[in-house]
Amino acid sequence: MVDRATVGSADFPLFQKAQDALRQLGPDGWLLYDWRRRNPVAAEIARLDPYPTRPWFCLIPPEGSLVWLVPRLELSTSFASVPGQILTYGSRSELVQRLSMILSSYRTVAMEYSRKAELPQLSCVDAGTVELIQSLQVTVVSSADLVHLTLGVLSASQVATHRKAAQELLRVKDEAFAFIGDALVSGKTVTEWDVVVFVLERFKDKGLVSDDRPIVAVMGNSVFPHYFPTPSQSSPIGWGDFVLLDLFARLDEAPDSVYADITWCGYTGSTVPPRFEQQFALVREARDKSLEFLSSRLKAGCEVRGYELDQVARSVLADRGVGERFIHRTGHSLGTSVHGWGTNIDSYETVDRRILCPGSLFTIEPGLYGPEIGTRSEINVFISEKGAEITTLPLQESITTLI
Repeated sequence: MVDRATVGSADFPLFQKAQDALRQLGPDGWLLYDWRRRNPVAAEIARLDPYPTRPWFCLIPPEGSLVWLVPRLELSTSFASVPGQILTYGSRSELVQRLSMILSSYRTVAMEYSRKAELPQLSCVDAGTVELIQSLQVTVVSSADLVHLTLGVLSASQVATHRKAAQELLRVKDEAFAFIGDALVSGKTVTEWDVVVFVLERFKDKGLVSDDRPIVAVMGNSVFPHYFPTPSQSSPIGWGDFVLLDLFARLDEAPDSVYADITWCGYTGSTVPPRFEQQFALVREARDKSLEFLSSRLKAGCEVRGYELDQVARSVLADRGVGERFIHRTGHSLGTSVHGWGTNIDSYETVDRRILCPGSLFTIEPGLYGPEIGTRSEINVFISEKGAEITTLPLQESITTLI
């Protein structure tokens, strides 16, 4: 029944990481499934080229060879060099029959499924396919923790690329604030878009790339967390204005380099209005309490889950009577995309129950939005065997004056 002999997996490190994760976490196996990139997790792990046009499965066991079930007509193209054993199918009935054979000794498999879509990022396998696997007397569980360990835990070389990107971003932040201040002092008109163009030019000079343009938001525009100026929609920056700057980029030197992502707040004057500083101080408190909670739990040898850290930040702002103005999660995973596959700091938009284990990299970025401005402080945190490390020091302690 095997259409191709076993091929080694030494050149496929993601599959090796997946098997390591299975041995650590305990499901009988991990069943990858995709059709036309509907499941980006499967696509990222398998990295098939050219990408198949028909449904395919890959059963990853804790030990031994992978087992693939793939469309026969694409065997010699998309699956010519994958590791493991390959079975093929042509008709729908043959697919189900061979899938039943592959899973005959399995009681539980993990798939990109989230119970009641609690974690939408990992709700990638359609309900019908889950029903098909369940009809074979196999229990389907979420692969969320497996995904974190396979795609969210970074290598030492990846962390090194992040550190370098973080330091470059902090320099660009300083240069962008100076660009605004210098323009105002010299009497030049400067807009949000002018700053975006300046930042992108500095990214290019420093060997940084980004999935999107930076956020530059003045005064009322900063009330919208994902406000992005454009050439046709861009406000001028004047004297006595609050400016929020959100920069994210990675090094352009390797395909697996990792993002850094920071947000700082500035003011175009020499004295920040107390109402602005007071709002920022609440955000700073939420940020710092989250860090204290994380560090103390790790020092005590306790697990910390993403939703728990979000709840700490959220409770600080709720206790100060402004919780309704914190309208997004506290943080997100960082990886080769600015929003990585690892654990997010979230109990608000989703409920991320995954553990922040060594190798995890993420943002902590509480914010308050309205009534006049939106303030946010965003830092990056890496978890090692020694504890939590802020990789984007110094921390912003007060709104930066740009003049």
